[in-house]
Amino acid sequence: MPAPLTPGTDINSTHQAAGLLEVAMLLQASELSIPEDTRPDNVSVTFDTDAQTATVAATLPVTFTLDASGQAVATATDYIP
Repeated sequence: MPAPLTPGTDINSTHQAAGLLEVAMLLQASELSIPEDTRPDNVSVTFDTDAQTATVAATLPVTFTLDASGQAVATATDYIP
């Protein structure tokens, strides 16, 4: 099982957009560490060097619960064994 991300150790970005890109790349690398026949393909990162942009597409499993005040809370669940 991949180790959890440790802020300040695994994520070195100084702003949120770069942090999102780093997390997406780490998730994608974790997916690629799983054998191909059972590998999930929930995260993809593509780069357009002409436009100098990165596109992150992610489909992450979540569970929904209600908090004490009745508000819906979405919590991501671990999908990488």
